This record gives sequence, C-alpha cells and structure tokens, in this order.
Amino acid sequence: MSNTSLLICASQCWPGSPANSLSQQLAKQVLQRSGWRGRVLLALQGWRGGRALLTGLLQFSLPGIMAHYGWRKQHIVSWIEQQIEQQNTQQLVIVGAGFDGLGAMLSAKYRQLQVVEIDKVATINIKQDVLRQLHALRPNLCLKAADLGRCSLAQLLADTAEFSAERPTLMLAEGVLMYLPETAINNLLQQMRQSVNAPLQLVASQMQLDQHGKPRFSQQGWLADMALAISGERFVSGITPQALPGWLVNLGFNLQQLVPAEQPENNDPCPGELLFYATAKSVP
Repeated sequence: MSNTSLLICASQCWPGSPANSLSQQLAKQVLQRSGWRGRVLLALQGWRGGRALLTGLLQFSLPGIMAHYGWRKQHIVSWIEQQIEQQNTQQLVIVGAGFDGLGAMLSAKYRQLQVVEIDKVATINIKQDVLRQLHALRPNLCLKAADLGRCSLAQLLADTAEFSAERPTLMLAEGVLMYLPETAINNLLQQMRQSVNAPLQLVASQMQLDQHGKPRFSQQGWLADMALAISGERFVSGITPQALPGWLVNLGFNLQQLVPAEQPENNDPCPGELLFYATAKSVP
C-alpha cells in the first residue's frame, strides 16, 4: 500500500473534515487494516501532540499537502455533480480509485449513476470488505480489481457486465497520470475513448513541470523527494499549464477548464498539481 494513499486517508480524518462522513469512516477502517504505518497515522491524527508532530514533518517536507487533498476533492465533486445533474452523465469510471469514498458517496446520492472503480487487487479487497461492513456497497457501485499496467482497460470494461458503452460517461483519474509514462497515459485514454460510444468527459490531474522540467509540487522539499524515492512513488511525467491544451488534443481530448492555483479566497494550499476537466473528441 502506497504512502500517498495512507496520507490521503489520514487527511480524511483530520480535524475540520466532515465528522462521521462515509469517507472518514472508510479512511479510519482502512488505516486500521494497513499495518503499522496505518495505525501510526491514525494514532497521530487522533492525538493533539501527534497532529502537531505530523504537521511539523509535513510543513518541513511538503507544506499544505493535507489541505491540498481537500481542495482537489472539492473541485472534483463539484464538477462531477454538475455533469450528473446538468449534462445527463450516467456512468462514472474511476481509475486508481484507492480508498477514496467518492464513488460510494455518489452511488448512494445518484441511484441512476453506474459507478465503476478500478484499482489493484489488495486495495479493492480491503475497500470492498470495509464498504460491506459500513453497508455502503450499493448495486450501482462496481469494484474491479485489476493492474492496468498488465491488462487492457478496454478489455476490462468490455468484460464488466455493469459497464455500458452506450451511457454518457465521465472518467476520473485523480492523482494517477503523474505516475505513468507518456506511452501509458496515451494507451489508457485511447482505450477509454474506444470503450465508450456516447459522450465522454475526463476529470484528471497531472503534475506541473518546474523550471528544470521536473514534475513536482512547487513547495516540495528534499525530505518529500527522499520519501517518494524510497517508497517507489516518484512522479514520472508532467506538463506545463501552457502546454496542457495541446497535450490533451494529442491524447484525444479538448480542455474545457483548468483550475487556477490562485483563486479569490480559495487558493491551492500546495500548488504544483494541475486539475482539469476535458471532453473527448469523436473517435474516427
């Protein structure tokens, strides 16, 4: 289990997060089942001194990252709900869903929405058990265990009875693309386009390249660099804001909106990850 996924779980339990929400309940259960690293994070965030220690470490290595996860999720939820309610989106495919409770929350709120979550076997097994325990595994929520580095997304969706190529679909790739080389990103998005015969939208994030051409958060310190390297979670791809529209066109999508890092009263607490919404071009 990646350190990043555990940190995101911890952010769901942080003071200020909606108390007893499905995402928080899911995160706590996942941390309890995630060995010593998960239990340590859960203990730290539940104790005032522990939160101060964790805050200090993060402030030194990657300041603002916990709040950044909330900022990112706020925009994603707003976009997806707008597409469901105003653009008749009927299907949500979440690639690299992790332990996030978004799919479970949306499947409960919108019974007409088919949600398909995809992640590795170990992640899906834990998440499925926890959601079942929380009575949150609904008929319109499908969890698929697969390593997309070793299998075809197009074939996986074709073999998934709950998925329909004829439904207007939104693909979510939150915190995923930066861990993939360009060829893998191209294959992933091309296969998604080929799998849907209806309107297709994309909500995703990608790391921004710094002045040296390296994908990284703007406030990323050496301790974060070392932690990512040790855990095998280095960012391997990125893009500049200026190059994003053309990059997406080459991948078969048209950029519709890029969230600016600086917004009135809602700045990104940890800039460096580009969050965008795009629509697919017609498949020839």
